[in-house]
Amino acid sequence: MDKIICLGKNYSDHIAEMKEAAPEMPVLFLKPASVFKEIKNQGTISLPWERGLIHHECEVVFKLYKKNIIGLGLGLDLTLRDLQKELKTKGHPWEISKVFKNSAICTPIQGVRDFLNWQETPFILKVNGEIRQESKLSNALLKPNDIIHYVDKFFPICDGDLIFTGTPAGVGPLKPNDVIEMKFGPIETTFQLVSENG
Repeated sequence: MDKIICLGKNYSDHIAEMKEAAPEMPVLFLKPASVFKEIKNQGTISLPWERGLIHHECEVVFKLYKKNIIGLGLGLDLTLRDLQKELKTKGHPWEISKVFKNSAICTPIQGVRDFLNWQETPFILKVNGEIRQESKLSNALLKPNDIIHYVDKFFPICDGDLIFTGTPAGVGPLKPNDVIEMKFGPIETTFQLVSENG
């Protein structure tokens, strides 16, 4: 993997909950491979809680090869929300609110050939047993092939790159010791958040 390509504002209900204007096309931004964390079932993830409020954004993830989708996962694009708001207000780039250790969490990738009807399959994020986010990829503003064509206009796509395809409504804060459950068809993972010092 060379990079993680992320789409912002690709679900109309999330745009509405953030009280922001809808762009003509979704926002694009990058996360480096160094912030990626594949989470195994019953694992733990440490996060930098001292840097401020961390919000979850649950998203379908594509793995690419020759600009084709070869695998699917369910990811969390994590955001330092207060910092992001501050940077947006000042008109500054907000990458530092998106790029930090373990800020791109993903389940193990499932081969797309083994995942039937994935565009219509609901994906669900639960925090401590409560459903926080639930949608399906067909609700996104851009469809899978359109996402790839759009990204390809602006960034060189390398084999193994991941695309985080945008988040629906329901984003919210996380805290240490939260138990996270992520389900998307045959993909199902449960893990716990911990502080960086254990």
